[in-house]
Amino acid sequence: MKRFSTWFVAAVACVALTGAAIASAADDLTIGSKAPGIDIEHWVQNGEGKFAPVKEFESGKVYIIEFWATWCGPCRSAMPHISEIQDKYASRGVTVVSVSDEDLETVKGFLEEESGDKTFAEITRNYCLTTDPDGSVYEDYMKAANQQGIPTAFIVGKSGLVEWIGHPMEIDGPLEDVVSDKWDRVAYAAEMKEMSELQSKMPELMPLLQGGQMDEAIELLDKWIADAKSKKMVARLEDIKGRILMQTGDKRAVEPFKKMVEQVKDDAAGLNELAWFVYELTQRGVEVSPELLAAAVGAAEQGSKLEPSNGAVLDTLAHLYDLQGELDKAIATQKKAAENPGQFKDDIESFLKELEAKKGGK
Repeated sequence: MKRFSTWFVAAVACVALTGAAIASAADDLTIGSKAPGIDIEHWVQNGEGKFAPVKEFESGKVYIIEFWATWCGPCRSAMPHISEIQDKYASRGVTVVSVSDEDLETVKGFLEEESGDKTFAEITRNYCLTTDPDGSVYEDYMKAANQQGIPTAFIVGKSGLVEWIGHPMEIDGPLEDVVSDKWDRVAYAAEMKEMSELQSKMPELMPLLQGGQMDEAIELLDKWIADAKSKKMVARLEDIKGRILMQTGDKRAVEPFKKMVEQVKDDAAGLNELAWFVYELTQRGVEVSPELLAAAVGAAEQGSKLEPSNGAVLDTLAHLYDLQGELDKAIATQKKAAENPGQFKDDIESFLKELEAKKGGK
């Protein structure tokens, strides 16, 4: 069953690269560069008429240019937060422009899909959600700034310069400082440079991961953490370390996992992705520690409290209860999931039959 969690397996490299790349030539896009104008083909959502299409950036206003795609799980998970950002800062001159490069039909079809009790059209209705199939905006921003993955957001400040580049879930603090005229662009540029240095180190780490040399990988990361100059770099490296530990199922992964849960504690979709990732580890033959499994159950239970009728979240919880040997709880939970299965109807009903057959065989 697809939960958009396959991104998590490759996330070690993504975590290192997102927000880490810095332009390599004087005419590339970096912190302090003049933000290019945008020529977007399809303005699909426009804040219910509140925003006109943007081509050039108006002095004194702040813009968030965010890149996303319908197939991108983290992009979907970030949408409620982006919506909250737009609501919070609309009166302070902030406009969010979210840009895909997919065809219009694909984006329109995606907006009809449901996440919990809302469609994605409802979730994104208050900001500018767009698509630019010719990829010109992607070229001018993502490629020009050497950014490797989505979602990635650019803050364009009041003077039309690029102030910040990073993951939209990390935008709150920088955005507040930019809007309040407290942003230290020079300090942030130094952070970006250190992140760029991390990117150059990744070829040393990746062969260890690919070869299953997890202890050696952790040892290397501990060395990098000790040498890190900024708190942000330490946090980034600790995040990578946690993700590596999680893929081993080791009980040492529990604390990093809980930190990730804390970051998405109010987001049922994000909690579901984390919990389902642990379940997927077991399906790949990883021996998950009881402690990590319990932490995954806790994440799924929190998700089900936030969205008690979300079939996908309940289905994840039922799978985890089953792994814990809590068959009765798994069946009861899966029956609730079957009441609102959404796009996972066949999978949810199939797993319910599997659980009931297991119960009957005892």
